[in-house]
Amino acid sequence: MADNIVASLFGLTPQMYGEQQRQSALAEGIRLAQLDPASRGAAMTYAGARGLGGAFANALGVEDPQLKMISARNSILQQVDQTDPESIMRGAQMLSQSGDQQGAMALAQYARQAQSEGALVQQRRASEQSSLATAAKTQLSIDQEKQLRDELSVLGPNATQDQILAVITKYGSPDKVLAALTASASRTEATQARAESTAAANQAKVDAAKVAADAKIEAARVAGANAKDIARMRIESARDLKEFASSLKGPKTLAPSLQKEEDKELELVDSLTARETSLAPAIATLTPDPKTGKPPLELGPVNNLRYQAQNAAGNSSVESRNYAALQRAVQEATNLKTDAAKGVQTDKDVLRFANELIAAFGGNDTKTTLEALSNFSKSTAKAKENAQKRIDSRRKSQGVEPYYGPAVGTAQNPIKLD
Repeated sequence: MADNIVASLFGLTPQMYGEQQRQSALAEGIRLAQLDPASRGAAMTYAGARGLGGAFANALGVEDPQLKMISARNSILQQVDQTDPESIMRGAQMLSQSGDQQGAMALAQYARQAQSEGALVQQRRASEQSSLATAAKTQLSIDQEKQLRDELSVLGPNATQDQILAVITKYGSPDKVLAALTASASRTEATQARAESTAAANQAKVDAAKVAADAKIEAARVAGANAKDIARMRIESARDLKEFASSLKGPKTLAPSLQKEEDKELELVDSLTARETSLAPAIATLTPDPKTGKPPLELGPVNNLRYQAQNAAGNSSVESRNYAALQRAVQEATNLKTDAAKGVQTDKDVLRFANELIAAFGGNDTKTTLEALSNFSKSTAKAKENAQKRIDSRRKSQGVEPYYGPAVGTAQNPIKLD
């Protein structure tokens, strides 16, 4: 197995190198023999003598440097599990420790490639599973279904089969689209049936409560209650019945179009929360220690290059891993800048501090980068607070219970942007 890696990465195994040397000696002997047409056997004599000379050299302790390096690589790689990228990376570290830096770099690259290919295989499998699951559901989005029904209605009652298929195929294969429409119609009918059944059951409960209230009032009248008491009982009964009927409807909800807007806002809140979480470790690594006055990670042209080299060689340290976390934070800011350039709506303060972070990181200054990173995190928190307020404000305008409540932006959840 190790021979496979040695041959594929470095071109030669010890056996292949030995055979190459023998072939080279034979070829050289033949060239010399051609100078003397009297005998081609001189070539074989030369090749044999050269091989014998190599044997004498080995006996005297003189080693071929190339053969020594190839043998060392082969010995180390015998310990490597070729199916495990981490094992291959450990082999690269062993080569580096033995002084074979070229071999170490080649093997480290091989390990990263194997790891990348493994990740692609897993991603491909996940994608295939997702595709199968999506195909099994055979459903259209609400907007797609509405647009499809609108286009079909425009065709009119006299549309030909070809015209209908021409519209349907724009949304996928006809059999799957028709299956999705059928399933949608079934779901709509089932939802309507459940709504009608629930309404009928609730009305029956209200009617029963009214009968009970009327019976109570009638019993009071028979018992001799005066007209004033009867009138008061009728008013209280009507109020109680109204509250009872209202409670059966359940809590008020947003209209579908407003619910769709809220869903987008909730996705934004989740995204901003995730960004806050990812920025926190990077901020901590640049924050000076109260005792030493120095941060866990110090930036600078030389330091940054060292961190990158350690991570690239698979020989990471605490500092280089912290540097990688900071790079991810800067990449997040870069992505926001790219999205804004494409026309994606982005909070102006967040975008401004994202640009500030990118510029500060490029300057290799620890203090400036920390300040920009903190501003970026604070603007993210402020954008999240604003999204939460919009969600609750929309609900309040529709008489719906708030999603977050009064804790947003209050002392329970203080958010301050410098």
